[in-house]
Amino acid sequence: MTAPEIRDRARRHALEARTAATIRALSRQPRVHFEAGRPWNGDTPLPNGAPHLQTQPGLDDPPAYRALADALALRLLRSDARLHQDRIPLLDPVAALIFEWLEQWRVEALAPERWPGMRGNLRRRFEQWLSLFQGSGLIETRAGQHLFCLALMARSRLFDEPVPERLEDLIESARYRMGPLLAGPLARLRRLRENQAAYATVAAELAAALARWFQDLAGKEEKRPPKRHLDFSVALLPPEGDEGEAAGQAAGGSSAEEAAGSGYAVWTRRHDRVVAAADLVRPALLRDYRRRLDEEIARLPWSLDRLAQALKRLLFKPRSEGRLFGQEEGLIDGRRLAQLIGSPDDHRVFFRERDEPVAQARIALLLDCSGSMRHHGTRLALLMDLLARVFGRADVPFELLGFTTGAWNGGRPAREWQAARGRPEHPGRLNELQHLVFWSQDMPRRQGRLNLTAVMKPELFREGIDGEAVQWACERLLARQDGQRRILWVVSDGGPMDGATALANPPGFLDAHLRQVVRHYTCGRGVEILGIGVNQDLSGYYPHSVGLDLDGGITMQALLALIRTLAPRRRRP
Repeated sequence: MTAPEIRDRARRHALEARTAATIRALSRQPRVHFEAGRPWNGDTPLPNGAPHLQTQPGLDDPPAYRALADALALRLLRSDARLHQDRIPLLDPVAALIFEWLEQWRVEALAPERWPGMRGNLRRRFEQWLSLFQGSGLIETRAGQHLFCLALMARSRLFDEPVPERLEDLIESARYRMGPLLAGPLARLRRLRENQAAYATVAAELAAALARWFQDLAGKEEKRPPKRHLDFSVALLPPEGDEGEAAGQAAGGSSAEEAAGSGYAVWTRRHDRVVAAADLVRPALLRDYRRRLDEEIARLPWSLDRLAQALKRLLFKPRSEGRLFGQEEGLIDGRRLAQLIGSPDDHRVFFRERDEPVAQARIALLLDCSGSMRHHGTRLALLMDLLARVFGRADVPFELLGFTTGAWNGGRPAREWQAARGRPEHPGRLNELQHLVFWSQDMPRRQGRLNLTAVMKPELFREGIDGEAVQWACERLLARQDGQRRILWVVSDGGPMDGATALANPPGFLDAHLRQVVRHYTCGRGVEILGIGVNQDLSGYYPHSVGLDLDGGITMQALLALIRTLAPRRRRP
């Protein structure tokens, strides 16, 4: 990632953190957070499908995010999500978009009068969206004109506010055509704003009618490019839930969402295995790899002591190990007062608490051993070896793990599925997992240093099924009930990929499962997961991620940056 990209990403994450904190304060929902750019309440995504809430260039500055916080807080306070989900017309993406829009305007119209700042924020966000819509060129199409008109008329009626005079001429023609369709339903919607169930019935009927209107309009649309275009679109609403398939985009563009992670399945686990990585490499080859790696380390011009000290400052806390008596300063030992009187020159009548620093975390590094990582083998071994030395010097419990598959293109599970009668649809994962242990927590140092060099064998790298690997690594961390922080580093160069599984299942099947697993263990089980992207941005999969440039080699600065990510994060209330 370039320096401007890093700064932009840090700015966006800071805005998302402040937005989530504002939503939590206003809605009294303590589990609201952002994940991969999308707001969540615990394990449930917050509805941000209303077009004017969709964050994009032009709607990503601090005032726009503050308005987004106000809008989502009102949604949590004034809308029954289950009722909304029961009534939304999911089969028609245009109707779903309009229904979502009408519900969001309902809750925004109910913003309390005692919160004028919130009402002003919402108004400015909508006006900003209108300005971007105009500048994008979408309004030059008939569909765009009518969508623009719908936005103005519906919000004006629900908020009991006039349409801005400067926009009257822009919608005059579209309002003449849409007026008869909108007038009656919008009047009823305004009267029913306080009753979500009754409002939803009228809103669903209006959304269906408008969807048919836009469908007819699209058939008559002249295909002509707009004169101007910004990076702006109106995305159709994906089905509410974890992630679902989206239908595309209205008034320009198309998009697709991943298949729902909750539908994850496995054809068979019979061929899965957890194996010591060293068992896959001849002992003589392992020793040769170790020799080559030692030569690489000998050429490094810096010491690891600074890294070990930085690690201790971040992870260690003092623990009382009793008292030291007979000290010349500290607290007075009452048992030695007589000694002070009898021997006034002997000042060893004090005691001090004896505190020993103790590591407050367990760390696991999980390495993606998919084919695209193969050419990084030596640098990955160097990374693991240096981190193992730092963790060892600081006396921090750690494990070095990896994941790959037992075969290319599915192997035995794929062949069994192909031989099954009718080849059942959506069979789930169709490859045999091969989870690797390079260095277990209880492994002797000398053995671990030899075993980790197995990553230098190119044939070890095949395909990657990240979700189940993250789950496996998290369960290993959670198996030790000692109350310490549990931290998982995932080193990868992208998302999961298995050819046989991808061909036999809906798009995004493995991606959605990875996101679901990360969300489950970070939000529900307390594991701190950090994605370390090898020349890639992993923020789409891991809420917390950093980049690592392996092409430039392993540097002191890169390792120190990784160590600093272990600083305790501020927990959500």
